[in-house]
Amino acid sequence: MKRQPIYIVVFLVLLLGSDSAIGQDLTAQPKKARTREDYKLRTLREIAAEGAELVSAAGGETGEANTRVQGDLLPSRARVIYKGSARPVSQTRKDVIAQWAQRYAGNPDHYIAPYTSEVLFSQAGVDHWLVVKSTSLASFRRDLKRGRAVDLYLIRLGAFKTKGKWKWVLLVEDFAVVK
Repeated sequence: MKRQPIYIVVFLVLLLGSDSAIGQDLTAQPKKARTREDYKLRTLREIAAEGAELVSAAGGETGEANTRVQGDLLPSRARVIYKGSARPVSQTRKDVIAQWAQRYAGNPDHYIAPYTSEVLFSQAGVDHWLVVKSTSLASFRRDLKRGRAVDLYLIRLGAFKTKGKWKWVLLVEDFAVVK
């Protein structure tokens, strides 16, 4: 008979504690796709400055110390000048993309397979090679003219160190021709 009050207390705790879960959908939900409104207007210099803490904490001269990836994608819209040149993605940038995808993406192939090209852009007189989807190359060549302004919608995955300087790996997800 002495155990009966303990069962009542346990029952009440379970009953009252389960109240907060009622009405919540605890099933897995699909991620919300980014819209153009999710991308904040920034310069490429500002994007790098917002990641300065990440790379300043990196030390050493070998191995993974020369690359950093992060979960904060910092969706950004940047107005740049299209330079018209394209090339395959460098192995170093591929490595950063792969490291980021393994750590943060639910489907690494979604980021590794389609991003195989870099396109040259300029902002404030500084050239930047930015990673684009290979399927977007035809659109860039068709819709953009060399030397013209374009708004890029991009995300920041991480950085790599080369010649003592950190370079950011930015993926161009979309673009809009500036009229």
